[in-house]
Amino acid sequence: MKPLRPRSPALRDKLFTALGFLLLLGGWQLLSVLTHDILVASPAQAVSALGEMIQTAHFRQHFWVTLKRIFSGILFGGASGFALGITAGLNRDIRNLLNPFRWIMLSISPVIVVVVAMLWFGMGSTMVVFIASVLILPIVYVNTVKGIEMVDATLVEMAHLYRFSLFMRILDLYTPAIIGPLSAAMVLVICMGVRVVLLAELMGANDGIGYAVGTTRTNLDTPGLFAWIMVSLGMVSVLEFCLLRPVEKHFRKWQP
Repeated sequence: MKPLRPRSPALRDKLFTALGFLLLLGGWQLLSVLTHDILVASPAQAVSALGEMIQTAHFRQHFWVTLKRIFSGILFGGASGFALGITAGLNRDIRNLLNPFRWIMLSISPVIVVVVAMLWFGMGSTMVVFIASVLILPIVYVNTVKGIEMVDATLVEMAHLYRFSLFMRILDLYTPAIIGPLSAAMVLVICMGVRVVLLAELMGANDGIGYAVGTTRTNLDTPGLFAWIMVSLGMVSVLEFCLLRPVEKHFRKWQP
């Protein structure tokens, strides 16, 4: 008797993704059994703590503060990186001029950025948004420039020959080339945005999820700590699948 196989690659992908989640949960449960509760909370304990936590005003306050900071950091950092990337991609002199800044921003440690931002802005939302923007900007910039460089030189020459306006060249020639690298970059941007904001809140804020994580650590509330970890993972999933995927699908209409 032949073993049953998924009827389509899409179904097979979903089955293996579900298997990956089951393995992850199984490993988590096993780790909680092998260690003390104060080190690793079990999935059941984390879910129970999360259920109690989401009913409180404390949770809603920290959650919405962090969400606004993440959106602001991604917006400012992404928009700045995209604008600079378009400019540098279209002008070789500007690209060479920005190379030292690009190298510095990609090489500098996030912890150093956090310390400098705390020195400049003190504790609060301005500091957190600044850190997220600074660390997100070079990722979007590099991928935007790379996308423009991938455009066929013959097509660029034809666009100049037929006197395409700058707007037409950006919309019809460069945008389809940017979509691929930029889509991959946005996944990293969203994940980094959440991580950086939580790190900044942990080190220098009086509210937000990162601050709440620090509080649970101080109080040795391990189930609460893992509950907040689940919240942060859920935020990344929602941002990717509810925001990034629809935008990516819309812009891929330009590609053949």
